[in-house]
Order: sequence, then C-alpha cells, then structure tokens
Amino acid sequence: MDTLNESLDPNDLQDRVKPTVHFDEYSPKMGTDDSVIVASFSVMGQQAAFDLENFLEKGYPWILDAETSAGEIKSNHWLVFVEAERRTSFPENFIELIKDLENLTGIKLESWNMLYYLGGRKDPTYSLTKNNIAAHVPLSPKKYRDIRNSNAMLESMLNIARVPRRQGDIHGLTKAKTRPSQ
Repeated sequence: MDTLNESLDPNDLQDRVKPTVHFDEYSPKMGTDDSVIVASFSVMGQQAAFDLENFLEKGYPWILDAETSAGEIKSNHWLVFVEAERRTSFPENFIELIKDLENLTGIKLESWNMLYYLGGRKDPTYSLTKNNIAAHVPLSPKKYRDIRNSNAMLESMLNIARVPRRQGDIHGLTKAKTRPSQ
C-alpha cells in the first residue's frame, strides 16, 4: 500500500466517517482505564482511517495517541481510536475537534451522536454536546472508579439475590432519589 504524504483537503473524508463517537468502549494503550478516555470513530476505508488518525495525532496537543485498528470491524470499516487524559477540559477540547472535522467530513456538529459504553447491548446514545459529554463520560479517575465499582456492587447484589438477569440489564437502573421532606 502506498502512503501519500500530503495534507487533507476539505471534504476528503466526506461519507467516510460515521457521525457517532463511542467513549470508553476500548481500553487505552497509553495508561489505565481510569486515567485515559478512549474515543472511537468508525471510518469506511483503511486509507481514510489512516488519514483521520494522522490528522488527529498531529493537530491536537491534548491527544495522547491516535491509532487505527489493526483489522476491519466489518467489511471495509476501521476504527480510529483517540486517547486523552480524563480531565474537565475534555468536553470543550473534543467539541472543538468535532467542529474542525466538519471541514473534512461535511458533518455538522448537530448531526453527531455519542455513546458512553457501559457494557450493555443497548447503551443509550445522546446528541454529542459539551454538556452530554460532561454528564455521561467520567472526567476524573475517581469518578470513573466510582461508576465502575458501583456497577460491580449492584451486579454482585443481584447475582447473590438470584434475580433473573440479562446481560447489560443494570444499565437501565437509576440511583434512588430522596423525596423532599414534607
């Protein structure tokens, strides 16, 4: 395969990038799960994936690493992984990246969706906004550990109680809310 050493032009990745980004579905190479956020993009075509990887890795100092998957996830579709530190600045940085991608993909910010991977088959998707990233992606190592530990504890309690289960069923449960005193 010949690699071209030229920059990307506007719309070079048009119709190549799926407008849904997944967060924390994969483990990072550059650190631990609790300290590094992994975002993944689905890209049609291996060369397009390499082009996106190169663009991301060279264009943003807050990105620790960008890499294309070793193999296809489905016929002619590749993943591009982006690793960044879990920090409160991540949502703003990531939205700026998505705005910059509009020039290459033709996809407007309003058309993007996000999925925070909780391990279930039906993890919900949300519009990709700074507020949704902040609300659904843990932005500190402690918050990440707290979420994972509470899920493990709930999982364990349901198994001990022998509650009939399906894979990923705890992700629809919500924290109990205290009622206001009357």
